[in-house]
Amino acid sequence: MSYSSVESVKITRGVIAEILQHARQCAPNECCGLLVGRGEIIERVYRLSNIAEDPRRRYFADPRELFQYQKRMRARREKLLGIYHSHPQSAAVPSPTDIEQAFYPEAVYVIVSLGPRPQVRAYRIVGGEAKEMVYEIVDDAPPRCAGPSTELAK
Repeated sequence: MSYSSVESVKITRGVIAEILQHARQCAPNECCGLLVGRGEIIERVYRLSNIAEDPRRRYFADPRELFQYQKRMRARREKLLGIYHSHPQSAAVPSPTDIEQAFYPEAVYVIVSLGPRPQVRAYRIVGGEAKEMVYEIVDDAPPRCAGPSTELAK
């Protein structure tokens, strides 16, 4: 699997919509997933199952699904550009746990906050520090979405 370290990021409009939809479907639990592309534009969502002991307050991606998607990404020559999850009951700001468990410093961490006015914010988390990033929403090819119930069965 290939990683990409980017200073700014472009995300397709369809991917933003997919992340918001996933967050709404999982609420009141947190959702999580991978954000990938072949260039420097996030153009695909891989939904992951949240198997955390307390999914309303934490996320922990199913390792089996993560492994399967990593193999698929490698086969498709895709790059892991980001990781997303939701905060259904709080702001789209990394929690201390989010920062502590940010294991991919090259990745953009996207957090979705639900509520009356949903927010999508992006961060770079390196060495225990979270720095908000500006992202650009672009119109591009429709998002290529996969989820545990559909894509891994193939």
